Amino acid sequence: MELFSAISDEIRLKILMILYRSEFTVNELKEILYIHQSNASRHLSKLSACGLLKDRREGTKAFYGLSDDLFMSGSILDIIHKAWNQLPDVAIVQSKVEEKLIERRNNYSTKFHKLSEAGGSLKAQISLFSKLMAPFEHAIDIGCGEGGDLSFMLAHRCKKVTAVDIQKTTVKGVAKLAKERGIGNIDAIEADMRKIPLSDACADLILMSQVLHHAPSPGEALAEAVRLLKPNGTLALLDLAEHNEEELRETHGHIWLGFSEKRIRFLLQDLPCQIAEMEIVPSEESEEKKLPAICFIVKKNP
Repeated sequence: MELFSAISDEIRLKILMILYRSEFTVNELKEILYIHQSNASRHLSKLSACGLLKDRREGTKAFYGLSDDLFMSGSILDIIHKAWNQLPDVAIVQSKVEEKLIERRNNYSTKFHKLSEAGGSLKAQISLFSKLMAPFEHAIDIGCGEGGDLSFMLAHRCKKVTAVDIQKTTVKGVAKLAKERGIGNIDAIEADMRKIPLSDACADLILMSQVLHHAPSPGEALAEAVRLLKPNGTLALLDLAEHNEEELRETHGHIWLGFSEKRIRFLLQDLPCQIAEMEIVPSEESEEKKLPAICFIVKKNP
């Protein structure tokens, strides 16, 4: 009864919808919903008491997100999703959330990295590419990053490579490098990883290296990647394993603190694909701190 009481309130439903996209502070929720901070705190307490939320501290700030129990409960999430769709201003709330996430991303855009990411060790990269020792017709590097390192690696083994990044300057930089190096099989495009302007089933390899923890909605990003794959195509996913390095939100603009195997399997479970291989790559000793990485090789269904 307490659970249904908690999710029957319109404001609390909106809070759940917002936190489904990403973690937010009380102050950010207040700004998105145009409510007083005390009201926001009261609603958060009600949802937390029912086990629907988790919170974490970062200095003086408290960030709230959906609990793992809620994420893993398909039946409750389904009820909440259906309730969201009945809200009269759902599109307005989603637009405000997107604006807040764009504002956050723009604040950290200069700190995005690729091979220099916290989990971007050479050991992890080699582990990923050792599983891809075959030529491909068309590869898509989602979140290619400044310099497009992996896109240029793929260009040597693929007939065509599409380098995708949300930052316009990054895309221009990759295109310029390709021209300077005389590499004609790389096409760089600007796009959000959740909505890439390419046709269905157009690639036989999708690479997502060190990018999913920047996704406002990892589930949407993975669904988009699978959409782009041809039947029997391969999705190679490399990201940080779940960790507690909170400062990466500030220093590198991370939205998610890595992913557990359980969470990735949950995000993929309803998509037309199968996990072929999974590996946790331990951190390696170096002067620059590196974190363990998680590697998935996913095959789209025939």
